[in-house]
Amino acid sequence: MDVSTCKTVELPITIDKKDLINNLWELIFILKPQWDQSNVKHKIFSDGITNSLVGVFQISDKHNMILVRVFGENTEKIIDRNAELKNMKILHTLGFGPALYASFSNGLAYQYLPGEILTVKTCLNEKIYPKVAEKMAQFHLQYDNVKERLPTEERNSFGQSILWTKLMNFIKLCPEKYCSGDTSKDKLLEELKWLEGTLVHLNNHLVFCHNDLLLANILYDKDQNVIAFIDFEYAGPNYQAYDIANHFCEFSGVEDFNTSRYPDEEFRKNWVTCYLKTFCGGQDVGNETVQLLLHHIELFTLASHFFWGVWSLIQAANSSIDFDFEKYSSLRLNEYFKKKIFLRENQE
Repeated sequence: MDVSTCKTVELPITIDKKDLINNLWELIFILKPQWDQSNVKHKIFSDGITNSLVGVFQISDKHNMILVRVFGENTEKIIDRNAELKNMKILHTLGFGPALYASFSNGLAYQYLPGEILTVKTCLNEKIYPKVAEKMAQFHLQYDNVKERLPTEERNSFGQSILWTKLMNFIKLCPEKYCSGDTSKDKLLEELKWLEGTLVHLNNHLVFCHNDLLLANILYDKDQNVIAFIDFEYAGPNYQAYDIANHFCEFSGVEDFNTSRYPDEEFRKNWVTCYLKTFCGGQDVGNETVQLLLHHIELFTLASHFFWGVWSLIQAANSSIDFDFEKYSSLRLNEYFKKKIFLRENQE
């Protein structure tokens, strides 16, 4: 099934975030003209730090909710919105992610998926984390399926990781007011060169990655006992170990970032064992394979900290969301430098 066969309404509408709720109705009543406004309610979701998200539903049918996501200011500089649309359409046809109902000039409207986002406690739950590992493996195995559904002219570039190009673009976009000392552009470029040189030679699997599996982007439906991934803004071909490392780093939280929550060695081994069993088609894998991936994951935590540290510098200058991006950048980049020293010392 080609991307072009997925029906999504494209609407010439701009939703003003300053009057978000009142501006929603034009969109909703184009999509659901039969809805009676007196019977329609909304719910604001506040878990993200990039976009604004509102759910709109009929009181008599709360499960048939439409989610409306309004993009953050200037996020088109760091997010390829056309690629996001393609990802959402393709992944939905493959059984991953919600149906996309409409796109408009500064956002999307799409299907609500039931479930609760993971927390720093539930991500460690022995009934939940194996399902997350299995889901990520299934997601990673979609590489060929996604590639064959892309337009022909985009398939050639699909064989390369998006990580290094994105990081280079991020560094170029970093505002000068935040670039000094360890975050000067020359220093960031120097670190990027070292990071790429260190990680590329690992020859880690190139797979189709989510690339942003923070806890708020993972839903657990306890009634169906299933996991779903959401928000595919950064999805694309990347290293297997990066996606897992990034997920582990997100155990530390966002607004209350605390690196002591990074999962311990036993948890990481159990998680990776679950992952590899699915990734390898149900076969048991040897300890050597598990240990190699675990080693790669630890190295790729550097890329995760560096990526979101630089990303936050851009957000600090552009976002109106009530979040201290400058502080978060400092926390992630400090962790990058600290872990870089630790890993180098332990390799000597």
